[in-house]
Amino acid sequence: MRKFTQRIVGGAVVLSLAGALAACTDDSDVEPEDVPAGDDEGEEAAADGGNIVIAVDSDVVDLDPHGSNDTSSTHVRTNIYEGLVEHDADMELQPALAEDWEQIDEYTWEFYLTEDAEFTDGTPFNADAVIATLERVTDPEEASPRAFMYDMIEEVNALDDYTVEIVTEYPFAPLLAHLAHDGGG
Repeated sequence: MRKFTQRIVGGAVVLSLAGALAACTDDSDVEPEDVPAGDDEGEEAAADGGNIVIAVDSDVVDLDPHGSNDTSSTHVRTNIYEGLVEHDADMELQPALAEDWEQIDEYTWEFYLTEDAEFTDGTPFNADAVIATLERVTDPEEASPRAFMYDMIEEVNALDDYTVEIVTEYPFAPLLAHLAHDGGG
């Protein structure tokens, strides 16, 4: 057993030294390759249709945004659905289907929706769609594992076709972050 341990330790030392020596080499005399410049022509316009392939570490459980709370499903759904707001690369909240919003008081928020969005079947996106989405995720019969994220919502009202009012039961500062989650808003 002792010889085996010595061999393992010896091998680890050799690998460590080899790595240290490789890191100390000087390759400053190596010239970078010239990369041919692209032409000034514009890129082709994006086309509808086609396939998207997403590699995930496990099977997708459910594509219904209210149906599951697993990571693999979330990674796929973020390429299918859009919320009212979203996080950018710096985790700052940005407009998505809500072009703007304002907090009216500590319980009330108004969201001003984009007027040029529609569902894949051509149905227009509007205040009624937001109400239906938030009612569905919080419906006890739906039993969504994401309902807890919206328990503080007391009312969702359409002020007009493209303005939604959300009233919370108590002041809830992270409401926008919850709406940016792929399971809601």
